[in-house]
Amino acid sequence: MNQQVAALLGLEQQLRKASSLAQLFYTIVNQTHHCVPYTQSVLILGEDLRQLQVMAASDIPTVDYTSPFVAWTERLAGHLSQRQDARQLSAFDVGLVPEALRHDWQDMAPEQLLWVPLPAVAEEGHILGVLLLFRSEPWTEQERGVMEHLSGTMGHALFALQRRLPFKNVLQRMRQRKTWLVLAMLLLAVMWAPVRLSTLAPVEVVARDPLVISAPLNGAVKQLEIMPNQGVRQGEPLVQFEDTELANEYEIAQQALLVAQAELKTVQQSGFMDPTQKARLAELESRVRLRQAELHYADSRLAKTTLTAPGAGIAVLGDPNEWKGRPVNIGERIMLLADPKAVELEIMLAVKDSIALQQEAEVRVFFDNDPLSAWSAHLQHASYEPQRTPDDLMAYRLIARLDGQKSDTRLPRIGTRGTAKVYGNRVSLFFYLFRRPITSARQWLGW
Repeated sequence: MNQQVAALLGLEQQLRKASSLAQLFYTIVNQTHHCVPYTQSVLILGEDLRQLQVMAASDIPTVDYTSPFVAWTERLAGHLSQRQDARQLSAFDVGLVPEALRHDWQDMAPEQLLWVPLPAVAEEGHILGVLLLFRSEPWTEQERGVMEHLSGTMGHALFALQRRLPFKNVLQRMRQRKTWLVLAMLLLAVMWAPVRLSTLAPVEVVARDPLVISAPLNGAVKQLEIMPNQGVRQGEPLVQFEDTELANEYEIAQQALLVAQAELKTVQQSGFMDPTQKARLAELESRVRLRQAELHYADSRLAKTTLTAPGAGIAVLGDPNEWKGRPVNIGERIMLLADPKAVELEIMLAVKDSIALQQEAEVRVFFDNDPLSAWSAHLQHASYEPQRTPDDLMAYRLIARLDGQKSDTRLPRIGTRGTAKVYGNRVSLFFYLFRRPITSARQWLGW
């Protein structure tokens, strides 16, 4: 008797020390054997004996819900939970169940079963689950009294640990049909709530009204005199072109002019002695003027081999080394000169993400170098036709202007990239969430 009392007290101490549901489940199905002998025990949980599910079984580490024993145990518990005395501790045998359960019982477990409900006394006796104990010998009154006492202790331990897991109770309540109906009606009402339609797109800071530096002649670039993002003053050299051929043309034109001038001077001097030479004066004077025009043209082309800045600004270009020796044509753009205080935002909105946009639409910008700060801007204009981006995507080009900033606020540097959130009109939450699936479905179905 003293050993049985010690085992009972020890089990209750272990139940109180359980720090998790898994540890409590293991203690219930395996350590109860020290107080009441049995062959197999199964712990099944379900509030008020509804939606019963096997949580643990003796002598196995995890529950395999595909095993025949677990499936049969849940069917057996579901049948016995419909009895009027299901909330009371009861003993059953094979002869008290239907033929289908009886046939499997003979193969699955011993013939004697003790049905032990686990009440939560702190919650007005709500049944949290049931413990099934199987063995071959009938159950004595003393053993039933011990389990009657332990059932309250186990139920209280389950109640205490489940209070630490509030979401478990929420999930159990969600299984009720009324709860699902209320949630469905609430969800339907929320779907009609108005929200602002928005879309995300990559953004880059570009110069506003920059000075375009283009090639003034056909030739090859010798070198660039400046570096990217370098400040440039008006008249400062920017690009040096190959000038060997143009310098030779200038020398030839200069020599041709000297020859024409010398020939004209000779005829002018001999005209005093030979009147026939005077007839050539007009021709030679025209030739001198032609040579002078050719020399002026060669000089102007030679002067263009050094390209200077038409104004002040910051140089916007790629790698200067890529331009060395590169042939260019007249009008080909080499770089931009931009005012660092005159910037705008270039947004490439992918066609698949496009939405209806209005003039002065609100834009929120998050730059990669400062993702925690948001810049406010407004849309200025958008292209009507999409264009292909370097990533081989079709996108609309949007231009936005930053809102007025304080004088001490530093504007983002030209070339800074980030993500822009462009806002459109207000739509229902349903349209906001299912806009893309609806579009894809219409394209696929051909509506």
